[in-house]
Amino acid sequence: MKNRLLAVFMITVLSAAMMTGCGKKDAPVEEVPEVVTEASTEEASVEAPAPAPSDAATEEVSDPLITADLDETIGNGILITINNFYKAGETQGEGHILMDKEEPDENGEIKCYVLETFGAYEFQDGNFVRCAGSGVIPAVVTVKANDDGTYEFISIEEAEDGSNFVDSIKENFPEKLWSRCITIEDDDRNELNKQDRAYAEEYLSTIGREDAEIGDYGDFEHTLLTDEGVSVEVSNKMVDVQSGDGFEFFCPMWIGDREVLDENVRYTYKTEYDKKKNEITFSKVLYETGEVLESSTYDAKTGDKVE
Repeated sequence: MKNRLLAVFMITVLSAAMMTGCGKKDAPVEEVPEVVTEASTEEASVEAPAPAPSDAATEEVSDPLITADLDETIGNGILITINNFYKAGETQGEGHILMDKEEPDENGEIKCYVLETFGAYEFQDGNFVRCAGSGVIPAVVTVKANDDGTYEFISIEEAEDGSNFVDSIKENFPEKLWSRCITIEDDDRNELNKQDRAYAEEYLSTIGREDAEIGDYGDFEHTLLTDEGVSVEVSNKMVDVQSGDGFEFFCPMWIGDREVLDENVRYTYKTEYDKKKNEITFSKVLYETGEVLESSTYDAKTGDKVE
């Protein structure tokens, strides 16, 4: 588990500017979606990022993409490279099953055939929610066997999505794995989900919030404004407000709150509805003290801002 945390913290270093949480459109964050369907990716192949240049004046830091354990190298590679797709959450997790691998080629490179998943997590209404990520995706991970006994992550190529899925499986995987890749069994899916959530559990223990319930977005109730009687027209106006450049962008699309870490400072963004006053209020709150840093209020009948 220490190795898992190393990979997670490495991502934080590599992605400090994009760790503001799961958002809603083209911005520092991703939308808060339900889990992406299986085999859904933005690109088919991802090269491992180049290691940061070393500084002789500082203590040498080990590279999580080069380890003495094959599974660890694969897992760290999935975490670091796939996170570049989602840029979401305050921590990330992965799961992978090594189904088979080839012998090293003349360059020492090994093709590893895996089933993998990735998840990004954030706090929503006090729960630790998998707010972005993938389903189960067959992938070919290439690693290099070094002379010193270590393995170096080189790249990951995921099965294509949509109508090309089956063809890409048959093209890139051994025939004996076709069935397992095309029809994901419950045992494989459950094992991957267990591995993925183990990262979230370990992260919660490091920040002292072990009591938070972990789950997917759909596992928890998210009450919308329209559920409370606000008209669709006004609700759409609030979506427009939250699509702008203001702090409201980070407020949840449901009545409740979500937490965002920004440069190691935790903020709570709230969307509230006062039925008696017929008012919708968005606010940005400093988590540690409860101080309201910004807020805006809108008429729940007209959608106009209340001055």
